[in-house]
Amino acid sequence: MRDRKIRNVFWDRRRRAVWWACIIPAAFFMILHPLAAAGKEAAETEAEETRFADRTQRYPLLSELPGDDFGDYIALSVPGEEAYVVKKGDTLWGISRSFYGAGRFWKRIEEANPDAVGKEGLIFPGAELTVPQVFYVEKQAASQGGFSAPACSYDTPAYWTFGYTEWEVCLESVRDSERKDGRVCTHITENRMFPDGVGEKWEEMQENIKASAGKTEGVRFSRPQFERYLREDGRELIFYSFICEAGEEKIQYAVAYVIGKKYLAEFIGDCRIEEQGGQVTSAYAIEEITRYMAASFAETEEEKNWASLKYRPYLGYENWAYEDLHNPFAMAAELYAQGEDPVYEGEDEEVVFVSREWEELLRNVTAYHFDMTDEEWEELSDRPLYKRDLAWITDVVMAESPIPGRDAIEINGLSPANAACADYNLTTLKDIAVLPNLESLKLEIGTVSDYEVLAECPSLKEISIALGEPLRETGWLKELPRLEYLALRISMFPHLTGMGYRKDEATTFDPEKNGGGEEKDYTDKDLGEVLAECRKLKYLELESEEMEDFEFIGQLPDLYAFRLYGRDGDSAEGEARQSLFGEDAFPQVKCLAVDDKWLRNPE
Repeated sequence: MRDRKIRNVFWDRRRRAVWWACIIPAAFFMILHPLAAAGKEAAETEAEETRFADRTQRYPLLSELPGDDFGDYIALSVPGEEAYVVKKGDTLWGISRSFYGAGRFWKRIEEANPDAVGKEGLIFPGAELTVPQVFYVEKQAASQGGFSAPACSYDTPAYWTFGYTEWEVCLESVRDSERKDGRVCTHITENRMFPDGVGEKWEEMQENIKASAGKTEGVRFSRPQFERYLREDGRELIFYSFICEAGEEKIQYAVAYVIGKKYLAEFIGDCRIEEQGGQVTSAYAIEEITRYMAASFAETEEEKNWASLKYRPYLGYENWAYEDLHNPFAMAAELYAQGEDPVYEGEDEEVVFVSREWEELLRNVTAYHFDMTDEEWEELSDRPLYKRDLAWITDVVMAESPIPGRDAIEINGLSPANAACADYNLTTLKDIAVLPNLESLKLEIGTVSDYEVLAECPSLKEISIALGEPLRETGWLKELPRLEYLALRISMFPHLTGMGYRKDEATTFDPEKNGGGEEKDYTDKDLGEVLAECRKLKYLELESEEMEDFEFIGQLPDLYAFRLYGRDGDSAEGEARQSLFGEDAFPQVKCLAVDDKWLRNPE
């Protein structure tokens, strides 16, 4: 008994020792952990602040060159700023050294005075020279090195990523991938408009730009400022900025054009701003970023590859004097103008779906779009859907990819995670035709064939359809009074399945049917007759191997771009079809590609 008690006491003491051995370090951990966490949080905050400081990317214009290393700076000169009378013994090299600190910049003075400087830089006493004022922009070590292609390149801010705009044609963009509050849209085309530079037309250009601002509705513009520089290569850099006001919002815009030797480059930056007490604050100095990107633009001797087709004129082209440049005022209106709620009939009409899966998708994206609470979601789940619930939907994409995991399913840009087209039992387009304000539809699935139902969508402006074989029934296209964009293509997916390709997930395509319905008599003439009545078409893309009759194009006065493919462009058949489009044929078509051969400049 005594031994047991001793043993128990020993065990208790040992247990206490173990307990204290555990609890004391734990206590210290509990005390020190908040301090360590606070220290870690402070370090992370400091690192983030440092990182954000880098992200602001300041590129101020400096009136004097700090130091002697010209290689760390980009020089921009302002023509016509100072006058200098040539003295006996003067040389352009010496004058350049006096004004710029280095004689090697004498070309700036020569280019600014073509009438006063003779061959090989010869000048005479008494001649009055204009000496451009020079500003310097420091090259940023943190910058990414920029976008580079064989034909040209330009620098971009650090931490910014490339993307594409869906609301304007032929525009790329760079923006901060995290903050997403500032961006610069870019475009490079042939310099057809200003082969010799803007020169004496600069004053006229300013007036044209200000006139375009006054013709834009839905937004207001103020504080226009214009600047003009000569780059080190002697080419002009045109720059202007303005404030866009839309309701309570204010957006700073900055626009720069580089009038290159071969190319015309444009940079259009925008960033939301706030004003308090007369002070303007924003996440970025968007004017400095835009000007710097343009200043860093460089050409090579290579040729640019025109890879994209401009399917319509730029926004606001009717109020804009420069066909090859985007209208920034129309872009601002497209993005920020206060639109009215859509008006349609039957807003209280109940919608009945064939596909439960499709209905569930629309319920989910609707709840997400309106940022519904749990209570609102429960209420929506327990009642029918009405047309008013779906009035916000204007864009639907259902495109199956032969690559597993790459299906495109989007409702106004909202996509379900890790979903495939086969997850939605969409067997009839009646489930899409119920959307009262549908404007854009892209379909590449094999489960539907009743395309004539789309005649019930009079608001449709853009349609892209890809099937395993040519679309047989097209008469319904005549019932769409607003149709501007039409693409009828052959999907590669059935061809790949026919070659033995098998997708990991389920597919909507039936390899035996290739997505088509019943075989019916069909000729290209039938399609041409239908298209001739789609008078508002601006973009048309067709895939057909046999089509050779294009008289219907003459009936489409607004057709801006036409793309036809289906033959090998280098074959005799392809060249024969290309020969049908002479320089004078269908002059309204500005962008033309036939069997992968550009016949008219796409950009």
